[in-house]
Formats: sequence, C-alpha cells, structure tokens
Amino acid sequence: MRAKVLAALLLTAYCAVGLVQENGPEDGGLIDPRGTWSCVLYGNPALGDERVLLNFAPDQSTLMAKRSEDAARPWFPLSRWQVESDLLSFTDSRSGREYQASLRRSTLGGEWRTLNLLGGWWCTEAREEVDLGIYVEAREQPRSMLIPLVTAVMATPAYPRQAIRDAIEGRVVLCFEVDSKGEIRNPEFLELSDEIFRATSLDALMSSRYQPWLEHGDEILRPVCRSFVYRLDYAF
Repeated sequence: MRAKVLAALLLTAYCAVGLVQENGPEDGGLIDPRGTWSCVLYGNPALGDERVLLNFAPDQSTLMAKRSEDAARPWFPLSRWQVESDLLSFTDSRSGREYQASLRRSTLGGEWRTLNLLGGWWCTEAREEVDLGIYVEAREQPRSMLIPLVTAVMATPAYPRQAIRDAIEGRVVLCFEVDSKGEIRNPEFLELSDEIFRATSLDALMSSRYQPWLEHGDEILRPVCRSFVYRLDYAF
C-alpha cells in the first residue's frame, strides 16, 4: 500500500535562566567555568525543566542548589569537575547523571546522560556570590525573575514541504530574551538538526509574543527557550 505522509508538528516551550549561542567565545579561547552559574537542566520527561545553581570552585569541587527566592539554600556536593582538552565533565551521584560541556561555546552548556536518558543543560553567570552555602543577591531581581512568563501569541511553524517530500524529521531549540513588554529579542539557535527547519522555526518564533510582565522599574530581559519537534505521521 502506498503511504500517505501527514505532517505533524509538536512543540514544547522551555523557560530558562540563560542564553546560549552557537558560536564560541569571540577571542577563540575557552570559557573559564570557575564561579557560580544559573542553569536549566532539561530532557527528563518526569521532571520537566529543572532550574539550579552550579558552583565550580577553584579547588575543582562542584556544588549544586535548587533555585529559590530565599537567600539561604542547601548545597549538594557533586564530583570534582575536570577539564580535558576543551571538555568540562562532572557527575551527580544522586541522580546518576554524567555532565559534559564544551568550553568553546559563548556560555556554559552541554549534555547530561544516565543509563536510559539523555538531556541537556545550559547556563549563564549567576551574578551572585557564594559564602559558606549562603547566597547574597547582587541585585534586587529575584522576585521579578520569579514572575511567570505567559504566552500571548504562540505561533506554530509550518512543516516545510521539501522536508515532507524527503521524509526529514528534526528538532530545533531556539533561545532568546523577552523584554518587560513581552517582545522577543536576540534569538539564537541552540540546536538545529537540519537547515531545512531554520527559516520556518525562526518565523514562528518572531510571530509569537508574551504578555507584559513588569509594569515599572528597570528594563530586565528574561532568557527563554522554545523547542520545535518536527515529526512525520505515516497513515496506511
């Protein structure tokens, strides 16, 4: 029987605390991971997006804490971090995750693995300082950053006809910033499985917008990610 191809598109929104670009550091060097980072861990269908703080100390010790509005947070020790060539690696024995990240990106991020799961993580510098497990906020931003982003318009990308004809499936992850008026700024591709999905994904993103989330105060940009999963349904 001849198969009739039906295009089905699934999309998932990711909200996160940082922005990752495709290109490496402008000076061609490596990221220095030492310090504190605001991170999102994604890819676990049971937990969804996990927002955490990671600290890489100069003595190669690694700490993780769940993000919280409270200044005091419990810190959990991970394995010692190490860098081999341009690859950062460390392990969380509690979850069984092994983390890796290329230090040639413009900010910190990579993938994590367990025996049966594969996910990703990416970070930006936290603008916070660690002192004996206590975080002191450098700016009065935490409350505003806890305000949820609500989608006003969520555009869905069209499945490219050529991709349907060639039976191409794929995944795109776009990271961007949302200003206090809900407008999308500075989109960057974090993941692009095939160039054929670039234009339609970017068009859909820029046709979307969020509800205004801050009525007064300094302009603050909220980092966000959205993923588009392109899948073909086969009907016989």
